[in-house]
Amino acid sequence: MSGDNLHGKQPIKFYSEKITVTKIELLEKQLSLGEKLSSLDEKHKEWSRKLSG
Repeated sequence: MSGDNLHGKQPIKFYSEKITVTKIELLEKQLSLGEKLSSLDEKHKEWSRKLSG
């Protein structure tokens, strides 16, 4: 561990193109899943309101 992460935001660029592309794909997938979970959470809240009302 070099401690580079202590110097603020770091770029997504890594040492090789393959690692950089893989990291970007993983970040995009994680963001996509986060949006889906957020959408599901809203639907659950709506269903709960309808059932209790």
